Amino acid sequence: MHRAAQTQRNSTQLVQLVARHAKASGLIEPGQRLLVAVSGGPDSVALLSVLKELAPTWRLTLDAVHINYGLRGEESEEDARFVARLCDRFGITLHCKRVTVARKGGVRDRSSLQERARETRYQILTELGRTLRADRIALGHQANDQAETVLMWMLRGAGIAGLAGMPPIRESLFIRPLLDFSREAILEYLWSRELPFRFDSSNANPLYLRNRIRHELLPVMKRLNPSIVKGLARQADILREDDAYLHRLAYDAMAQLVHTGDQEITVDRTGFLALPLTLQRRILRILFQDLHPRRKGPGYRTIALLLETVFEGRTGAGITIQGVRATREYATVRFQADPPSRETADAADDAMGLAPNGLALPVPSLLRWPLTGQLIRVSLGPRFLPSARAIPRNQACLDLDSVSLPLKVRSWQPGDVFQPAGMGGQTKKLQDFFSDIKLPRHARTRVPIILASEGILWVAGHRTDHRFYARVGTRRTLRLELLESTSEGGTT
Repeated sequence: MHRAAQTQRNSTQLVQLVARHAKASGLIEPGQRLLVAVSGGPDSVALLSVLKELAPTWRLTLDAVHINYGLRGEESEEDARFVARLCDRFGITLHCKRVTVARKGGVRDRSSLQERARETRYQILTELGRTLRADRIALGHQANDQAETVLMWMLRGAGIAGLAGMPPIRESLFIRPLLDFSREAILEYLWSRELPFRFDSSNANPLYLRNRIRHELLPVMKRLNPSIVKGLARQADILREDDAYLHRLAYDAMAQLVHTGDQEITVDRTGFLALPLTLQRRILRILFQDLHPRRKGPGYRTIALLLETVFEGRTGAGITIQGVRATREYATVRFQADPPSRETADAADDAMGLAPNGLALPVPSLLRWPLTGQLIRVSLGPRFLPSARAIPRNQACLDLDSVSLPLKVRSWQPGDVFQPAGMGGQTKKLQDFFSDIKLPRHARTRVPIILASEGILWVAGHRTDHRFYARVGTRRTLRLELLESTSEGGTT
């Protein structure tokens, strides 16, 4: 009896700790709508139950989504039926999505199958979240998952980004409220609430690296250090902060060394080579992703080849990587993107063909910008509170009372003008603004332009309009964010 009472207290404490952590870190705010990913396993069942317990106090609206890949036959079908019964018991609307991830066969395809399933999952979650106008999408990853992720990327020889593990919040959309809590604590919570859950038989398959880490490596490490899960989670937190700091240093260095022309980017070779190697690698990844936003940055070996062949090579040395040509020209290295791909051109035709005057941008909403694959997130905020930190370039905070709804998003058009913030209300042609910031011509049409009937509100990722940005005294704010849709290293 004493054991049962203690377990009940611990489970109640788990709910309180999740609430405290979510509030302190800004994962969840009162009144939000959350889309909860539920596989039927213990972690996602616990997540749905905890959020249901918090919903009345936090005024949360909950939806659940289950993605059925059908990879385990009847077992997958029973998972879907189980989640449907659970959501019916909780009185939560369930959205069940059935998808097919093709098997190609062969041993080498196992990891790529998991990666394709993962990419499909995030795409479905993002699109459904946008349709439901969800403020956050909640995932059930917990502390043991974090430890396994860090070890997996450590074995692969990953850098800081991989060893930083999974962030509690990603793209200001995906949240992991249980990331600080162990698998044991979650199982204890389920037992106290008498909540059933499903076991995924593939989690016992030793062919997958994560499963070998879970069942073979981590138990050995626990014998050496019983607190290894907490230790690896703490390490991930530390490295995530270090990674963010190094990224800021890389951008600071780029401001001095990188120059953007109409169709190219040039780098001061001497100044670049004087930087620490860690910043060199980061700058190169950033440049590649700037030239091709929809592609992942090059890996360690590719970066090493680029440094050796081009930056340390003879004048005229060049190499093409991921559709980007890098060439050494005396004191500079020139980067040029290949012509826009048919895929990008088709996306532009689709976006503008369906809506010649722009795509509708509801408030709130989450929209995928088809020309780059980036996400545009729109939300409402409270009274504007000035902060000592500047608003990042990928965000805009506007005065809602000065803007008429609905909003639209479109590409740059000839004749566009706006009043760039910081220029005292001076009107400027958007074409001239792009020239001033040295944005290549081929990149200009990909920039999302957010506008209302009053005019351009935000040149996304670059500058807000002087007339509309939030000031001290603004009562209601309109928050805009431009988010990269690429996944962070080492997440699952």
